[in-house]
Amino acid sequence: MRKSLISIAALCFLPLAAFSDTGPDFWLTVNTPSIELGEKTSTKTQVSLRFPEFEDFHYFYVSQKFTTKLGEKWSLGTHPVFETSKKAGDWSNTLRLDLELNPAKFNLGENGPSISMRNRWELRWKEGKGSTVFHRIRHSSKATWKIEAGPFTSFSIGDEVFYEEDKGKITRNRFYPVMLGSKVGDTKVNYYLLYQSDRAGTSDDWNGRYVLGTSLSF
Repeated sequence: MRKSLISIAALCFLPLAAFSDTGPDFWLTVNTPSIELGEKTSTKTQVSLRFPEFEDFHYFYVSQKFTTKLGEKWSLGTHPVFETSKKAGDWSNTLRLDLELNPAKFNLGENGPSISMRNRWELRWKEGKGSTVFHRIRHSSKATWKIEAGPFTSFSIGDEVFYEEDKGKITRNRFYPVMLGSKVGDTKVNYYLLYQSDRAGTSDDWNGRYVLGTSLSF
């Protein structure tokens, strides 16, 4: 049953890919080991690089993530972020402060998946926009099953919604039909397929692209 979920999710992904305007892109994310700063607080560094259509490097992101446990049910995240992206040959920088309030993971039934959720509020300062603060709210949910399929130990599906306060609309959606987790030595490796839909300005037109990604956690 669990192994068949991978095949089913892959089949669900193929029709989505047909609607992509470009792609596939490749995303790489690297997480350093967590460092304990106290009984309830830890920190780690996250770096991300993106390559549209596996070619030109066009995005870099680095974040220092601070996480504090609020009892056994919630955690608070505070993440200063620097990101830069290239468009039409020019690089543009953004400074961010991410604030998160996330519930602990929970299981759906005795044999059901593990559910994790992330609630993020981003405050963004964009190059060339002065002191204007752009607010964006993101919510993601993920269901994870433990599996035994060759090198893979987990299978997940997920979705993330982006809402931009200045536009008053949902501007992006990321659907993850396939996420596979494995372990190489002490390193956790996750592979995923992603279909990202972006709203064109404030219109009702959407553009899609698909992504192949890898995340490494040391």
